Amino acid sequence: MTIKIRPYSENLTDAIKDFNNRIKAGGLPYRLHEGPVLRWPKINNRKIYQEYFLAVENGSIVRGGYTLKYQEFVLNGRIVSVACLQNPLAEGVVSRAHNVIGIKLLVHAFQRQPLLFALGMGSYTESLPQLLKTMGWTLYSIPFYFKVNHPLRFLRNLTYFRTTTLRKALADVLAVTGLGWAGLKLIQGLLNKSGPRKNSVFTEAVGDFSAWADELWKVCQDSYSMIAVRDSAALNLLYPNNSGRFLRLKVLEKGEAIGWAVVLDTSMSNHKQFGDLRVGSIVDCLALPEHAFKVIKSATRFLEKRGVDLIVSNQAHPAWCSALRASGFIHGPSNFIFAVSKKITEFLHPFDLHKTRIHLNRGDGDGPIHL
Repeated sequence: MTIKIRPYSENLTDAIKDFNNRIKAGGLPYRLHEGPVLRWPKINNRKIYQEYFLAVENGSIVRGGYTLKYQEFVLNGRIVSVACLQNPLAEGVVSRAHNVIGIKLLVHAFQRQPLLFALGMGSYTESLPQLLKTMGWTLYSIPFYFKVNHPLRFLRNLTYFRTTTLRKALADVLAVTGLGWAGLKLIQGLLNKSGPRKNSVFTEAVGDFSAWADELWKVCQDSYSMIAVRDSAALNLLYPNNSGRFLRLKVLEKGEAIGWAVVLDTSMSNHKQFGDLRVGSIVDCLALPEHAFKVIKSATRFLEKRGVDLIVSNQAHPAWCSALRASGFIHGPSNFIFAVSKKITEFLHPFDLHKTRIHLNRGDGDGPIHL
């Protein structure tokens, strides 16, 4: 078996489809991209771009693949190019005869860019997190928070709490009797702190990011030990105003921009976790840590006024987690795992100290693809 890892080419499209069919026949929902379309193709000197690689046997049989998303990050005060490992998939997940291919893909990715991380992955029991752990990577979950605005619809629709007959019956009882509504309101009310005075903080919906975002980035970047470059060029590429999905909020205090947030307002349909809920998401944000509460509170009020049933967010930095709790959010179970290579932990030595200043959320990695 001769395996070579090479960039995607159109003449391998049919072989990718055959690979995906074998994975599907093995009972797994994963698949590789079957075409050249990438969300961030490499164009000119753009700092954010993707590369797509395939593991090919004997020149014609696809046995796996992965994507790298390159992006500039600040690591302990230095701006460097970092890559996010995306959608790595090898035939070893359904065939023991091909177990070594997954390792070959990871080694190839690490050789391309040693400053490598992965984000998401769902569960520590999945094959990728387990493999990364055996290779000496550091893994931990990015905290998840949620705030319920319409408890009845929440209890009727949240699939996570309705996985067994008993849980479903309990959720229905809580919904019908009003106990669920009362309990959620009590918990969120105890957590919730009064926000800044409406006359002092103003939220403005903007079409794109401009010079004000560049100034804010300069002010904020040194407050975090690891953070993706969030200047206007990067933000307008990640959250383009022609997508129709992203709601960009500029938060001002006394007329000066102190932060921003990117939020979503998504009507779910038979979602595996959120059922048919209308879900608001705070997917990305930036401010000095001491202004995190004002930004989270402003974004929360904005989504509440739009009438969403539920608001969710994943945030790594303690200041942003505290801001969510102070805005009435409840800490829930997280499936958003951060895995970081040894080379990145060397940049952030001692890692246990610097990890408390890492700023990551759903805007990083793959972006808010499931929200």
